[in-house]
Amino acid sequence: MTAAQGAAAQTASELRLEAGFARVRQAEDSVLNAGLLSVFYRRPLETWTLLASGNLTYGRDSIAAAQAVAAISVPWVTDNRLRTQAGVAGAQFSLRRAGRGGNANAFARQHVMFERGGGWLGGGVARTSRDGERSFSTDVDAGAWGRFGFLFGSGSVAWQESSDWPLLYAAGATTDPSKRRYALQDVEFVVEARAGPNSIGLSWVSRRGLSGTDSRVVAVSSSGILQLTDRVALTASAGRQLADPLRGLPQAELLTASVRVSLGEKPLPVMARSVIARAHVEPAPGSGGELVVQIFAADTMVVEVAGDFSNWQPVPLQREGRILVARVRLPSGKYRVAVRVNLGDWLAPRNLARVRDDYGGEAGLFVVP
Repeated sequence: MTAAQGAAAQTASELRLEAGFARVRQAEDSVLNAGLLSVFYRRPLETWTLLASGNLTYGRDSIAAAQAVAAISVPWVTDNRLRTQAGVAGAQFSLRRAGRGGNANAFARQHVMFERGGGWLGGGVARTSRDGERSFSTDVDAGAWGRFGFLFGSGSVAWQESSDWPLLYAAGATTDPSKRRYALQDVEFVVEARAGPNSIGLSWVSRRGLSGTDSRVVAVSSSGILQLTDRVALTASAGRQLADPLRGLPQAELLTASVRVSLGEKPLPVMARSVIARAHVEPAPGSGGELVVQIFAADTMVVEVAGDFSNWQPVPLQREGRILVARVRLPSGKYRVAVRVNLGDWLAPRNLARVRDDYGGEAGLFVVP
């Protein structure tokens, strides 16, 4: 799990169940089928966000495994653009052969986020037991991401050290189990196209050995999400997964497909954002800031902007060329804002996270530092 990128997160809790199948090839002559079941829970609280997930993979031999992750994401009080994420995870390998082993790891990551991009620096430590062989792994990673219209891209580099020679031996990264430590470097690039809740993505990873192995390998994978209704989506992925010493995951070629169902509070409508409006906060002298809402609208359109800061009453608009602009000076805090065109539904500006307004509709969430 990674921290949310971009604007502040929604205030509503999120619960998702996912079920499907996977086709796994770990060797040229070894192709196995497995069932997948996962649950994801996210609960934003007043000053921090709880994230938790569990995954069960069940098939023959070593691909039967269970994994769980719990993490918190906390913004800095002095600067909401800074967010710290920390968590723990555990896995039990080979459920059909009790005692084959497991993995426990802890991780932390520091994010800095802006309106259209950000970066992070993180690391983790792990202890793995595999067929009675104990190993220790560490990881340090750094990266940056950016948003370009409907495209999202990221690049990162990770350095891993591990003594988990059975995992790397099975992946073909080493033929010498006598080495005490293996060092690896991964360079990864990801690009994703998003249209509301629908997305398609492609990732490219290049790994090279730095110590204990001179292995070089490239992995390419793709994934996609198709939202069918407000609550149901189809997900799929295909490609190569490199061995992950920190989480104890084996190297394999994967093909997965699943159905995702959102439970709990009713999700916000699919694609329900005002595509012609965007909002941002400009710093002001002293404390607080100025909310600026820009709407690309013709003179024939009836446009209104309102929020909890105006008791949901429309605020004045001024035309600046082809754009209608609302400017509101606000003290520090969290606020909601919505845009309505031609007396239609109140919608969040396209670049803000969606939350409920006070009347069952939708608004955009923003923070004045």
